[in-house]
Amino acid sequence: MKKILTMLVLLNGPAALAQQTAAPHIPATGRRLTDFIPAGYEVLNDGQATGDLNRDGRPDAALVLRSKAEYKETAETAEAPPRYLVVLFGTPTGFALAAQASRVMLRQDDGGAFGDPFAGIDIAKGVLSISHYGGSSWRWSHTDKFRYQAGSFYLIGETRVSYQNNTDCAQGNWEMHDTNFVTGEYRVEKESEACKPLVNKRGKNPPKPLRKLVDYAVEP
Repeated sequence: MKKILTMLVLLNGPAALAQQTAAPHIPATGRRLTDFIPAGYEVLNDGQATGDLNRDGRPDAALVLRSKAEYKETAETAEAPPRYLVVLFGTPTGFALAAQASRVMLRQDDGGAFGDPFAGIDIAKGVLSISHYGGSSWRWSHTDKFRYQAGSFYLIGETRVSYQNNTDCAQGNWEMHDTNFVTGEYRVEKESEACKPLVNKRGKNPPKPLRKLVDYAVEP
């Protein structure tokens, strides 16, 4: 099956690939959260969060959707199908679609030997956080933070952590990078294989234009 799909992509080019990963239709409005879950999809465990994202006093929501046939599709194709982040604004009559993105979510097979990399989403203080975790003897985790401003969602911060899991201490060769893209401030911490502090640095870089959620592509 994988060989057949590969040949289709080679013969038909981008059109075949686009058909493979075509995004599901998400309605513009709905009365309930379930109205935004297309047929054949479901919300991941820990893939739902609520909170006020646009500061209008109404509860908003974010959903992470996966294909119900995800594991079957992964076994039959070269890679797992995309997962979709759907962000909804609360309205007087229900919800309205605020954003939809796929590249911000890692796929089911992007976690390495550890397995499914999805680690949850959260909304707090107007910020949407998306977390992933994976690896093998070397583990990694990252959290991306998005905020609604100037009519769109933008990446305002990220935290990246990596460490070696099979050392004498709990997390050898531990390393953390935390960045605030709004202010340019960053923090870097490192520890040795024996979990001894090596680096604890704070600094500030000139802020750069913020990246939009819809354009952002996460990497494992």
